[in-house]
Amino acid sequence: MMAKKQTYHHGDLRAALLQVAADMLAEGGVESVTMRELGSRVGVSRSAPYRHFADKQALLVAVAAEGFDRLRAQLHAIDVPDAGDELARFQQMGIVYIRFAVDHPAHYRLMYGKEALKRDQYPELDAAANATFYELVDIIERYQASGHIKPENAEALTYIAWSTVHGLAALLIDGQMLFPDDLEALAHLATETLLEGMRA
Repeated sequence: MMAKKQTYHHGDLRAALLQVAADMLAEGGVESVTMRELGSRVGVSRSAPYRHFADKQALLVAVAAEGFDRLRAQLHAIDVPDAGDELARFQQMGIVYIRFAVDHPAHYRLMYGKEALKRDQYPELDAAANATFYELVDIIERYQASGHIKPENAEALTYIAWSTVHGLAALLIDGQMLFPDDLEALAHLATETLLEGMRA
């Protein structure tokens, strides 16, 4: 315990709180996350979490923002054999997005679902969500520059693409459709069909 508290004293407590809060969210949803239980699980005093988060709402905002940061990092790190193959990159983004939702359904719902926080009320969350959104905008703009996607408003096309993969992700994690044997093949087909409608 002493070693743990000394480590946290050097700045790791906030990261530990976010990780444990995400674990609690995965176990029982938003209602299961309490500041008292969080402190207990991390092994610090009841007041320690409040040094980093004013209340549960502030904690959930930070957890959601961390989720957006993690998803954006995964999208940004996508690697395809041909660096100029924006179609392959676009399809991989759809696969990564859906896989993130399936692997972290409670976290995803906090970011995008019915439990999602109103981003315009929280600058930190709004910034993280927008940064993730513009990862996809950038891909569409690059694909437009190559002449493969119609030269329409890139943000509007991004919303259409986003709604497609979001809808598929939501149906999967909410149990509204049978889980496919090959998730990546389904995501690949969804993005390929989407791109057919966007071609120049």
